[in-house]
Amino acid sequence: MSVLAWTGLILFVVFFFGLCIFVHELGHLLAALWRGLVVEKFSIGFGKKLWGFRRNGVEYQISMIPFGGYVALPQLDPSEHPTASDGKPLPHAKPLDRIITAIAGPVFNILFGFLLGLVVWWAGVYKPAPAAWCDVYSVPATSPEYAAGLRPDDRIIKVNGAGFANGWSDVAERIVLSSGQVTLTFRRGAGVKEITYQPKPNPDTEGLGYPLFKVRSPTVLHMVLPGSGAAAAGLKAGDLILKVNGQPVEDSLAFIEQIRASAGKPMVLLIERQGQRQEIPAVCARADTVAGQLVYRIGAEIDAPVILAHPTPVEQLCEVWQKTADTLKPLFTRGSLVKAKHMSGPIGIAQVIAVKVSRGIRDGLAFIVFISFSLALFNLLPIPVLDGGHIFLAVVEWVIRRPVPVKVAYLLQNVFAVLLIGFMLYVTVFDIKRSGKIWKMLRPEPAAEAPVATPAVPAKPAASAVPAAAPTLPAKPATVK
Repeated sequence: MSVLAWTGLILFVVFFFGLCIFVHELGHLLAALWRGLVVEKFSIGFGKKLWGFRRNGVEYQISMIPFGGYVALPQLDPSEHPTASDGKPLPHAKPLDRIITAIAGPVFNILFGFLLGLVVWWAGVYKPAPAAWCDVYSVPATSPEYAAGLRPDDRIIKVNGAGFANGWSDVAERIVLSSGQVTLTFRRGAGVKEITYQPKPNPDTEGLGYPLFKVRSPTVLHMVLPGSGAAAAGLKAGDLILKVNGQPVEDSLAFIEQIRASAGKPMVLLIERQGQRQEIPAVCARADTVAGQLVYRIGAEIDAPVILAHPTPVEQLCEVWQKTADTLKPLFTRGSLVKAKHMSGPIGIAQVIAVKVSRGIRDGLAFIVFISFSLALFNLLPIPVLDGGHIFLAVVEWVIRRPVPVKVAYLLQNVFAVLLIGFMLYVTVFDIKRSGKIWKMLRPEPAAEAPVATPAVPAKPAASAVPAAAPTLPAKPATVK
């Protein structure tokens, strides 16, 4: 990546990630002013004040660290007699005013997510192509899947008794997020079989129960060039490449390597065309010179297994809600392999935003929508120090018609503040450990023959979203000429 590209990438991450937090705090500010609460300060960014002014008793400022912001609202203090920063007594805010002020932050995040979601809806975002099955490529003999009976060429059609729509992406995510045993239903030949096994920690995914078997990423011919070796052999657009000289094709990159290895000798391809399998003999790659190197090409364009989807903002919100629920369940389930270390804090989120943007502005904006919605849902959890905690205490006061005892409220806030800070520091340590992998994703190895689709970054959002190792599929087509 060039210096200009890196600069744009950093600016995008800082601006949009900070904007999500800024919008959240802006919601608190406007609601507090509307309800007549005392607002002492509204800051864009954190740290030392760079510039500011005072209007109607509120100090507005821009701070040194341009990463979000904050609003000082002393009347959200659970004390029956709140005080300003200068010690001046303030009136006790009504529960309804505090509820409206607290909930306004998440509401603004949802509104901001909907606004950006409209852009994503219009422009579209790359997603795995619909696939109700995935074919097993290899199964290590030492894996629990092999011991249970899974074998290469089995076609998985259900996970835990339910079908899926997005192929490997859905299969891997469901296995990772499963609590306890996993049941796979698959076709073998003309029959349907079923196995049940207990996932083992996968060392390549920080101990998550990520599948130890590999599946084929569909290698589909998007276009066959007239007069090429592929056209001469009878290959057509839409053909699914299964084997080359009897060797299974794992993915587009493996297919390219098999073509190179042929060195122009005739190959026999097993393909699937309109649901029927057939052999295509005598497929010959033709020699070409690229950057002074001899390469072999059959003259076809490979289409990566993705589509340009146009999800509505409501569908995007529902997806975030579902992923959040699917993650929280195993996180708090005994025996689950999903642990707190698999979540991500601000550093991890910023890294993923950078990788997403490096794959394309569509992916970057779609992930910002995900973050904005996730921030709203996370802050609505009824945990003291979060917005949901302020709402909970205000509701309790409304019901019992008196403030929650100050000692109880302060104890809850202090305990959960320590726990939350400790949690953020804990996940940040693992975010830093993952930085090496993220760096490699931002600096992919150049293709020797042609531009080839590279896998998108594993989805690794906020603490309220999916685990760090949840998989996605390639985002752009590859070309083999």
